[in-house]
Amino acid sequence: MPGADPVECGPDVAVAVDADSDADADSDADAEGDAGVVLADLELSRRVTVQLTVVGLLGLVVSFGVFAALYRLGTGEPPTVALAPAGVAWWNDALTLLALVVAATAVVVPHELLHGLAIRRYGGEVGYGVGVAHFVLPYAYATTEHRFGRDQFLVVLLTPLVVMTLVGVPVMVALEWGWLVVPLAANAAGAVADVWMALTLLGYPSHVRVEDHEDGVRIVGRAGDRPRGLSATAVVWDALVGAAAASVGLLLALGVGGPVLLAALGVESIVVGRPGTITHLFAFTNTPEEISLGVGPGVPVVGAGLGLAYALARTYRRRGRPVDEPG
Repeated sequence: MPGADPVECGPDVAVAVDADSDADADSDADAEGDAGVVLADLELSRRVTVQLTVVGLLGLVVSFGVFAALYRLGTGEPPTVALAPAGVAWWNDALTLLALVVAATAVVVPHELLHGLAIRRYGGEVGYGVGVAHFVLPYAYATTEHRFGRDQFLVVLLTPLVVMTLVGVPVMVALEWGWLVVPLAANAAGAVADVWMALTLLGYPSHVRVEDHEDGVRIVGRAGDRPRGLSATAVVWDALVGAAAASVGLLLALGVGGPVLLAALGVESIVVGRPGTITHLFAFTNTPEEISLGVGPGVPVVGAGLGLAYALARTYRRRGRPVDEPG
């Protein structure tokens, strides 16, 4: 587009925006003669792309569990996600899987349309597109050349997550559509970049501007607006990234490496933690009568603890320097 690069905001892409605060805030900043100080440049680097992917995967698992629990709380029954018609023999599971993939993918459309509605609410003209960041993270986005205040852009970022959750959960429970757990979880997991950008913006005063440039997002304001190195938003993001990486690593280690190691050691049965509680970490049985493997809710609990430790370590290391990106 001519002029400034467009805004990009979608379920899984770093958001770029050429944004101004409201007229009063701009006037105040100009009066102080310090309105053009670059506070931070946020770019969707390969490292951040990998972080967003890992956090999104963990978010999908956690969101699925949360929405499934809400469904059971409201209906008294666990959600049923079988979408294929009954009586289709052995390929019923394949049809169900295909239908769920389609449902999870199709949620991108209302997600981006809601971004677009929020953009129009503040006077912007909207365009849409798709892409892949570093050949790792596919994304869709709503785009505009309109300028936003910080709080306006927070609304643009979070509208799809809030609206689809507030509407989807009552519909899911009232109509007993257990399959809605999947698109609702996909929408929540896909909002990871929106949440990242919201957390980042909340670390700055409401009068700051967010400007799009060729390589990412630039936050502009007054010199005194620079966040301290010990930023609460950075701690939150580091905790999420650490918890996601630790949980995925534990799942792979216990689900893949655990059975191989235990079988090599001749262990026939082992249970780590108490089944049915959050302390349940792992269960394995390998006997002539039974071969089974189970991973319990203790995995995300341990992951959360490791994520907090990671966040504290990162906070200690970054003391005294500005926070420019989440990780």
